[in-house]
Amino acid sequence: MWLHIVIFVILLLLTVCSTLGWIHVENIGTAKGRKMFLVVALAGNITGGLLTWTKGGGQVFEDGYELKKEENAYEEKFMVSVEGEETGSVYVQIPEKELEKEDTGQQEVLTKEEAEEQKLLEFVANYNSELEDAEYYYLPSDWEGRKLEWKTPYDTTGNMLAAIFLAAAFVMIVIIAREEQKARTKRYEELMMDYPGLIMKFTLLVQAGMTVRNTFRKMASDYKNKNEKRIAYEELVTACHEMESGISEMEAYRRFGERCGHVKYKTFATLLIQNLQKGSRHMGEMLEKESVEAWDDRKRKAKVQGEAATTKLLFPMILMLGVVMAIVMLPACLSFYG
Repeated sequence: MWLHIVIFVILLLLTVCSTLGWIHVENIGTAKGRKMFLVVALAGNITGGLLTWTKGGGQVFEDGYELKKEENAYEEKFMVSVEGEETGSVYVQIPEKELEKEDTGQQEVLTKEEAEEQKLLEFVANYNSELEDAEYYYLPSDWEGRKLEWKTPYDTTGNMLAAIFLAAAFVMIVIIAREEQKARTKRYEELMMDYPGLIMKFTLLVQAGMTVRNTFRKMASDYKNKNEKRIAYEELVTACHEMESGISEMEAYRRFGERCGHVKYKTFATLLIQNLQKGSRHMGEMLEKESVEAWDDRKRKAKVQGEAATTKLLFPMILMLGVVMAIVMLPACLSFYG
């Protein structure tokens, strides 16, 4: 039971210290992963503790013990102490079938401990044969004037369960961190791919004479008519809702860039804020320049992705080459040896 108490205390100290800021755990996985680690570790420790408490064993019988006889023989393990000195574990069979031994013609060589254990089991068997109780099998409290103490062995199932849950909690931190990293990478790539089209459409609408606010509304309205969900346009719709709820344009554009988190979107938000603060006659030219740069970045990104796809296809191509070579060479080898 002490193992469960130690694990619980450690988890409690880690939680309290991290909450108070005494230790920094920000670099260990993610916030979701740390919460899941705490939940899984506590659940496993509590479950293992309850199992150890109910079936942990370690019960001591100083005045002997009685075991219920059943129709079929069964075996129980006990730790035996003679005069307070632990001699080891013994397996007691009920009834005493362990005394029935086959005669192999050779005298079995026993160690001192094994001989002592055999004598003890023979004494227990003789003790029960004298009692001739049909319902119970008894473990005596003394042997040749020496005090016997019987103790059930500890069940380590609860400890193993707590350890397994603790290991699973550590694995869960790694898995959740990788999943969130993949999600961030996917989000970053999606924002990168959508930016050229978004900035080009925005530039065309502004150059056509629409205000920045109306351009946001127009693009948000067009996006709502589509069934496809894209992160950049979702943030654009959120910015429109913020402006309609009373938030200033400048603050809405700033939040739009911050929520996207991509440097290109932050640059775009900065251009919009500067246009509101200072005004710019060259707003259309700046947006057009940003659009051209965005398309160039997308072309470079597409080229990199194409090279990565070619590298990934290299191994399947090698496997296909091996299959083709086997198809060509196998008939020739069969005909040669045939």
